[in-house]
Formats: sequence, structure tokens, C-alpha cells
Amino acid sequence: MIEIRKRDSSQILLRVFKDSLVGHSFSAVNLDSPDFSAMSLADVSMMHACLKNADFRESKLAAASFYRALLTNVRFEGAELTSADFAETVLIGVSFRNADLQQAQFRYARITDVDFHGADLRGANLTMARITGSFRGADLRNADLRSADLRDADLTDARFDGAKLARAQVVGAKLTPLHQQLVQMTKDEVALARSPASAANERPWWKFWN
Repeated sequence: MIEIRKRDSSQILLRVFKDSLVGHSFSAVNLDSPDFSAMSLADVSMMHACLKNADFRESKLAAASFYRALLTNVRFEGAELTSADFAETVLIGVSFRNADLQQAQFRYARITDVDFHGADLRGANLTMARITGSFRGADLRNADLRSADLRDADLTDARFDGAKLARAQVVGAKLTPLHQQLVQMTKDEVALARSPASAANERPWWKFWN
């Protein structure tokens, strides 16, 4: 049996009658301040979960699914999240500092005040994501950022070699590391201002939870 306790407390929030949590389903759980730190959680499903103040620091979460979850003030510092699925997820105040997010999926995610400082996002998919927060020192080489809204993101010292940036919206972002790349791109490749035509082709955000 494995017990999930509340952070900084002896209170037991959840009991799992298994020897391992690998591949376990936590789908649709609603937990406040659970401590999952330093646990082996590969392939777990937290689809549609509502997690507040959760601690996943240094956890092994390869291929975990947080699809359409609501994550508020969750900590993933130093976690292994290769190929994790955050598609259509709402993330508010989440920290991915120094996390391994290679090949992670953030398609259509709504990312607000999230910290990706020093994170490894090589090959990650952030297409159509709406992002505010910091990517300072993040590695976004070969990441897919097509049609992502980065206007309120801090991209200082991030690496973008080989990244796909077609139709990415970048006005207002701190663009120091991107200046040279953007100058070389055509106006059709990077959306420096949102046009009615591009807006018409975007997925309506009011359909987000359909």
C-alpha cells in the first residue's frame, strides 16, 4: 500500500493498494497539497485532475498524462517529464524549473505565470498554446511553437535552434535570443501582429472544454 500525504503534514489524502504507482490512474482526482515528490510515476494518468499546490519535485513522470487537467501552483522542479502530455491543460503558477520536458505535449494549453527557467523542452510541442511566464535559459531546440502566443513570455537566453516558429505571436515578448532568427524569417512565418485572417483560422477558445 502506498499513502499520499499532504505536504508538510502527516494527513493522508489518498491510499493506493498497490506496490507501485507506475501506470496508475488518478484521473479526475481533486487534491489540495498532495506530496508526490521523488516518486516513480511513469505512465500515470491524471487526466481531468484538479491539483492545487501539489509537489512533484524530482519525480519520475515520463509519459505521464495531465490531459485537460487544472494545475494551480504545482511544483515540478527537477522532475523527469519526457513525453508527458499537458495538451489542453490549464496551468497557473506552475514551476518547471530545470525539469526534463523533452518531447512533452502542450498543444492548446493555457499557460499562465509558469516558470520554465532552465527547463529542457527539446522537441516539445507547444502549438497553439497561450503562454505567459519565463523561459529564461530554457532549451527549446527543435520545439514546435507554431501559432503559439508568446507575447507575454520572457524568452531571454532561451535556445531556439531548429524550432518551428511559423505564425508564432511574439510582439511584446522579450526577444533578445530570437532577434537574428526573426530578421531572417518572412512575414508569413512569424506573426508579428495578429491579423483577422490568422485569427479566423485559430481554434475558438470558447470550445476549449468541448
